Amino acid sequence: MKSNTNIKAYLDDFGLINCFISRNFYGGKSEYFYLTNDNGYYKDCVVKHVEERKENVKYELIIPTDFEFGTEYALVCSLGVATVVQCRFIVKRPLFDQMFYYDGNDLGSTYYKDKTEFALWAPTATKVVVNIETAGKQIFQNMKRSDKGVYRATVKGDFKYSTYVYYVTVNGKTTVSTDPYGLSSKANGEVSAIIDLEEAFSEKDEAILPRLKNNVDAIIYECSVRDMTSSHLSGASSNGYFESLSEAGTRYQGKSTGIDYIEKLAVTHVQLMPVNDFATVDELNKDKAYNWGYDPLQYFTLEGSYSKYPNDPYDRIKQFKHLVVEFHKRGIRVNLDVVYNHVYDIDMTSLGRCVPYYYFRYNESGYLSNGSFCGNDVDSTKLMVRKFIVDNVKMWIDLYKIDGFRFDLMGLLDIDTMNEIYIEAKKLNPSIMIYGEGWNLPTSLPDEYKAKIENNEKLMGIGHFNDYFRDSLKGKTSDNERYDKGYLTGAYNMIYEMQSSLVANSINKKYFRRFIDPNHSINYVEAHDNLTSWDKMKECCKSEVREIRVKRHKLLIACTIFAQGVPFIHSGQEFCRTKLLMGNTYNMSDDINKMDWERMAQNYDVVNYTKACILLRKELEGFRLPSSKEIEEKVSFKVLDNVVLEYNINHVDKRVNINGIKVIINPTEYARSYTYDENYITLMNQDGYTIQSTVSNKINVEPYSLVVSALI
Repeated sequence: MKSNTNIKAYLDDFGLINCFISRNFYGGKSEYFYLTNDNGYYKDCVVKHVEERKENVKYELIIPTDFEFGTEYALVCSLGVATVVQCRFIVKRPLFDQMFYYDGNDLGSTYYKDKTEFALWAPTATKVVVNIETAGKQIFQNMKRSDKGVYRATVKGDFKYSTYVYYVTVNGKTTVSTDPYGLSSKANGEVSAIIDLEEAFSEKDEAILPRLKNNVDAIIYECSVRDMTSSHLSGASSNGYFESLSEAGTRYQGKSTGIDYIEKLAVTHVQLMPVNDFATVDELNKDKAYNWGYDPLQYFTLEGSYSKYPNDPYDRIKQFKHLVVEFHKRGIRVNLDVVYNHVYDIDMTSLGRCVPYYYFRYNESGYLSNGSFCGNDVDSTKLMVRKFIVDNVKMWIDLYKIDGFRFDLMGLLDIDTMNEIYIEAKKLNPSIMIYGEGWNLPTSLPDEYKAKIENNEKLMGIGHFNDYFRDSLKGKTSDNERYDKGYLTGAYNMIYEMQSSLVANSINKKYFRRFIDPNHSINYVEAHDNLTSWDKMKECCKSEVREIRVKRHKLLIACTIFAQGVPFIHSGQEFCRTKLLMGNTYNMSDDINKMDWERMAQNYDVVNYTKACILLRKELEGFRLPSSKEIEEKVSFKVLDNVVLEYNINHVDKRVNINGIKVIINPTEYARSYTYDENYITLMNQDGYTIQSTVSNKINVEPYSLVVSALI
């Protein structure tokens, strides 16, 4: 049906069309309107309201109640021209969700040896054709509309190594789309692939990891698949692929790199930056561009540039599955960084092509919400959007045995969606971790519904990155605040903020409380964005020599690991990683973002110190108190000499025969010595583990360092 460009008609509610006629077209005046379609339908509309506007005339039209979704209608005006009626904001109405919510588990393509079944949720589409490419041949088959707006087709034959796209006709336009639920694709996401699950997931994950009782028992290490081996110094036989990171035995100057390096750090969880398909790296020429991956394109499909063979839909699946298996063999759980809050480009994504307007949030003026500052916000409150996200999370757990998820800009999503994710994920993996960035961003969603930090008491078991912790220890991180200091970098007046941070902001008393318990606080001073800690100190502590900055850096690491809550470490933080004073390096070169293994070797004493902190945290229960009640009962502080902080944990740990822990944090330039009534044994000092330590009632603390002592 051909539309006149001078007139637009939008179905914005049940029984309501908003029509706009250009003033340049006979003044935009129309005396009447009627609806028609190719089936002989003809019914008048009632003009409810007319609004004279600068560029057009807007008509609110009451339409007949027998409007059928799946049928293309034209609106005809008295000027003798017609336009296709576009389903616009009607898809945002609660009744639309009631009519078309589909709770089945068969969306996408399902492979059998003798046939493949296709199911696409597209309730506003008027026609869908599936186009299969197999062995150089093209097969086209019309899909049949079924209940809840799901289009279905069954195509006979063995399509194990075939690809497909959908031709979706909606709002008078036919577009080519991949499958929103497609499990893989060829290079650059142009087609979806039919996948035989038995072949793709033939490798078994037989590792049995101990149950994660509490999030505070986790130590998270964030890294990028590409960054870990992009440098030729990594010793890997290939660079920047899933298989590169899974390669065992890689070394630089005799020291482990890659997956072996992560294992030797003794962390419990690795958090991989986005591994699902993203938009801005040419998968056939990956070295031409770089991106972290926060520009999502396909959610059920892995990123092709992380495979040596991006045109083989099975390779990326097998290689990533193998990587997860290798981490699990080493006792390391795998968390994924997921970006459900926005897409790179609505017009590029299957979500925007298959059901226009539905998946994205709009403000009251009808414009796209942009709290993500990426041009769009995903509308997680819509039932099929929520289902899409939940289904995706379940797929990662079910097929790849993923152990947790870090939600990018989680505050843009709604509380009900996050809680449903948590419930469904917990059913599949009782040790699952769910956490994210709970920032309060300006999206078109009331504050009381946002999955933000301030609503953490409504979010069951879901953690939040604690920026208060980061800023109190290190100093604020935005570009105009890079000179601001925290307690450990020289702002000693922040000693009380430091105390609140060390208890994970999870108790009241005289402390600032943000979280209902320590499992909700993801404690960090460095992550992939903003300046690294080392670069931050080059700015805020620039008057200090390198030796002092290294000591402060070790303090930042130690206090992150010994604080109550969940410690989070950014890859390379443990060897003073630098990005040359650049913050948001999401699309900069490999040279900026790579893991610098030469720097690792140069600063291996800091690596060893970090490992010592990790092992000590894992050994002592007192650093992992699981409830606010226990923290309130057992943790106390004392300020010494106005600037030094004594952090006491009155926890009897019979496993290691200690009656408590005392941590003395001295970020100043002077050595300190303190005498107590009780006897202590020093477990760790500025150099790491103390191999031989005598029992004493005196504790000495060197400048810019901390000491961990056990009460005997």
